Amino acid sequence: MVDRARREINAKTDLAFDYEEIKTGRKVTALRFLITKNARTDTPDALRDDPRLARLVARLKSHGMAEDAARALVQDHEPELVEWATADLARRLKGKEKIDNPAGWLRKAIEEDWRPQPTLFAQEQAHAHETERDADREREELEAKTANRRKADSAREKAAIMAFIDGLPDDERQALEQGFRDHLAGTVPAMVAARFKGGKTWCADPIIRAVALAYLKVTKVGFSPKEPTHA
Repeated sequence: MVDRARREINAKTDLAFDYEEIKTGRKVTALRFLITKNARTDTPDALRDDPRLARLVARLKSHGMAEDAARALVQDHEPELVEWATADLARRLKGKEKIDNPAGWLRKAIEEDWRPQPTLFAQEQAHAHETERDADREREELEAKTANRRKADSAREKAAIMAFIDGLPDDERQALEQGFRDHLAGTVPAMVAARFKGGKTWCADPIIRAVALAYLKVTKVGFSPKEPTHA
């Protein structure tokens, strides 16, 4: 009974003990217990301390595999493969498939990776999907770059227009605004033309800004939409 307790404590706790019998004559009259720290717990052991890996070792052992072999397989192969192999073996055994040596079957299934491989058609489909995803990413990147470029161009055009207008003398600016107002009346719908009030409204509406760019290029020699320009 003492031996059984010793085995369990030594195997499952951080303590280890041994004992010696004390005899009076031939009769055991007492026991002397020697208690020490269990050296087994002092050394890190991933296969013991990680619940998932420990469970995989236990599964392999449950099919008759020696502990050293089970630990080696779990240590040398990805957990997903070991899990698949043990699950597939359980499925086969449940289906009454005759497997004389489950431990040997598991070893080969893991070492040779018997997991089902995708068919050629599936591989081609996966490649096609990946190519399509790459094309989508490239298109999105191009669209983003185009949008950023347009945004930058718009900001540059606004700055160029306002810098040019603000740099004009008052009388020349007023004459330019009146001329542009007349030009708008003949080129855009009345409701759009009505939005132009001079000042910042040169750029407030994208339609008006586009017309203004063309108008200033034609009527004002000193205007350049590339960079802000002062007259």
